[in-house]
Amino acid sequence: MPSPSAPTPAASPSSTTSAGGIPNAPRLWEAWCGPPWAVAWKIPFISGKDSLNNEFAYLEAHGAKRTIAIPASLLISALGQVDDVRRCVTMDLKQPGNLVFGVGVTRDEMAGSHLSLIHNQVGGQVPQVDVKLAYRLFQAIHQAMERGLIRACHDLSEGGLAVALSEMSFAGQWGIEVDIDELCQKMFIDETIALFAESNSRFLCEVAAEQATAFEALMRDLPCVRLGTVQPHQRVVVRRRDETLIDIPWPELKEVWLSPLDWS
Repeated sequence: MPSPSAPTPAASPSSTTSAGGIPNAPRLWEAWCGPPWAVAWKIPFISGKDSLNNEFAYLEAHGAKRTIAIPASLLISALGQVDDVRRCVTMDLKQPGNLVFGVGVTRDEMAGSHLSLIHNQVGGQVPQVDVKLAYRLFQAIHQAMERGLIRACHDLSEGGLAVALSEMSFAGQWGIEVDIDELCQKMFIDETIALFAESNSRFLCEVAAEQATAFEALMRDLPCVRLGTVQPHQRVVVRRRDETLIDIPWPELKEVWLSPLDWS
């Protein structure tokens, strides 16, 4: 039996409603599983965690009851098939000389980003999803993988482009050099947005030089920018024309990345 002070589940004040006692649960399900997501992307959501009661209560040492509740969280299970596991693509850089492409649209969507969190910034636009464009991007990336055109691939999400470049670099233990000038000009954004925005439906792809033409042909009607190359050194370098914005050894970046798990 747990001690009197151990956290115990508590019934939500709205426990008489559906989906774990959250009054707006049906609206949450509709937002994600109903139009436009599941239908437009043809995704079979097979199950999920439909208990949205994220609330519990416990007794403090002096006997006072305390209740903690967090916003409702929706977890969805989806199922996909891999016809040939040898076609699966990992995110670690594979070989110096390969090219690096950015696929997808980067927008001025900094609200809720990691950069905003670090600098205590509020306001701005949160990332939005272009449902139709996202589906076309996903299809094209999948086709490129099926054809063996992509050596490595990383989503551009938490932390944006700067973090993805770093993670791909220290995962593969190769350096990387990119120039974001074309990206900034095509997307009408500045360097900060280019490096740290967390716009949805974007990918960083490593492509062998001899397959670049085929890859660009497959992406010809989609937003795609050639950013740079994989390098045989140990540095992550980001430039805009003649200005160096980032030049840091990947071992240092990996140390920072791992630091939250360093409990010594």
